[in-house]
Amino acid sequence: MIHPKQRVSLVATILLSTTLLTGCWDRTETNDVAFVLTSSADLEDDGRYRVTYMFPLPGSMGGASGGGGGTAGGKSYYIDSEVGITFRDAVSKLQTRMARRIFLSHRRTIVIGEKLAEAGINSLFDVLPRSSENRMTSYLIVTKGKGYDLLNTEPKFERFPAEVIRELAKSRNSMPTTMKDVGMSLSFNSDPIMSYMEPREGQVSKEPSHEIQFVGYGQFKGDKMVGIYKKKEASGLLWLRNQVKEQQLTFPLEEGKNISISIAGGKTEITPKLLEDKVMFDIIIDARGAVREDLTDEDLYNSNILHNVETKFAEQIKLSVLATIKQMQKEGTDSAQLGLIVWRTHPQKWNEQFKKDWERYFKEAEFNIVVKASIPDTGVINRNVTKGGI
Repeated sequence: MIHPKQRVSLVATILLSTTLLTGCWDRTETNDVAFVLTSSADLEDDGRYRVTYMFPLPGSMGGASGGGGGTAGGKSYYIDSEVGITFRDAVSKLQTRMARRIFLSHRRTIVIGEKLAEAGINSLFDVLPRSSENRMTSYLIVTKGKGYDLLNTEPKFERFPAEVIRELAKSRNSMPTTMKDVGMSLSFNSDPIMSYMEPREGQVSKEPSHEIQFVGYGQFKGDKMVGIYKKKEASGLLWLRNQVKEQQLTFPLEEGKNISISIAGGKTEITPKLLEDKVMFDIIIDARGAVREDLTDEDLYNSNILHNVETKFAEQIKLSVLATIKQMQKEGTDSAQLGLIVWRTHPQKWNEQFKKDWERYFKEAEFNIVVKASIPDTGVINRNVTKGGI
């Protein structure tokens, strides 16, 4: 049992110790910061850098008053931009007319203009990782023309263009490219890729909307963009990097008789073979598909017909992979990271012979491609119900 005098001393000690508590001395109030939703980086004609930020407007963050995302009843965001001799110089100038501190921790996407991407993005990887507010998991996107043009689109389905950019960058049919992914590729002297998007106007609308479209992947040689993987080449790149995504392949079985097959799954195994002065790659692809539309009038329950469709399906995948390899070898860009596979399987041989002249070896490499395709899902119906007899 505590003696009354001891109890008084304990209470006095506790009360005195509370005077030493200073609270959150370094707190930052929410209404003191301007959250950045997305940003863009561009290279101007005079060699200066342009930084553009998108901020949400706190006074316009209530429920949408109409149909069109950020366009209904006035925009719920604000875009501002500035130029400087460095990126930080441009940001500092922008901060001088902001009543709130620019806060980057909530930024999830960074858009890079085409001119800056072609000139080189090494400068970005000096400024971005220096601040703890910049997340290495942010998605990097390259766009046609100026980066700020993508920010100034007005998509109808979302309140902020930043949301559309983010969702397209990580969608089920695209390969996400983060700051970490691109930075690691550059640090290993590899050739990165980057999601490529561009502004597009909606079609057949009384009031055309300014949408954002995912096109493919920027093809980089080191830190400089040298091309774009689109359509067939973009599809082949996914197979070569073993990143199986939702894809739709439409092709004719015969002239005028088309069929659409969706990629339901699959995997790619790549095995390098090192000869005396040459590299060969065995590429084995397992692909599963699902029929989504059939205008051929063929009976897919017939095993011979289904086998023919599977053969054509495999040919389409092989053609896309060959198209990607052709584009890579033309520019000498190892976008599929095949050199990394050689290093992992034959590290000593890589360091002694192939590392110092990998571009030459890669351009002269030979590829043996085998595609094993199956279509376990031919659809709920087997034939068009309007063409069946009684």
